[in-house]
Amino acid sequence: MFEKKTYIYDEEMGVCFIEDIARLATKNKQELGYYVLRSVYRKDKVAYIPVENHEVQLRELITKEEAEKRREEWNMDLGEQEEEVSEPGDFAWQLDYTMADTLPLDKRKELYLKGEVEFVLAGIGTGK
Repeated sequence: MFEKKTYIYDEEMGVCFIEDIARLATKNKQELGYYVLRSVYRKDKVAYIPVENHEVQLRELITKEEAEKRREEWNMDLGEQEEEVSEPGDFAWQLDYTMADTLPLDKRKELYLKGEVEFVLAGIGTGK
């Protein structure tokens, strides 16, 4: 939940200022919280977005320094991930097999002998 008097990004209106968090009644007299958003660039444009279960993307605004810090953290996290190895029967293996299996027999054998496929395709001996 965002606080009153903060700046956020709304996917439809762009950068907005949360002017207020209003309580509005629905048809069945249930009160719900709504953000009262005012566009920073078009002061005449106002939107009422439900605090909960809204369908538009609302994001906090962060400084350039914070964005760069987060990017560095994400890059470090990505760098620590191990490369996935396909195992016979898993989806990646089946995809590789299906794609390689569409090649002519001589091309499949050539790829196997070069070590570019890790498995023996049906109907091909290793020749070793």
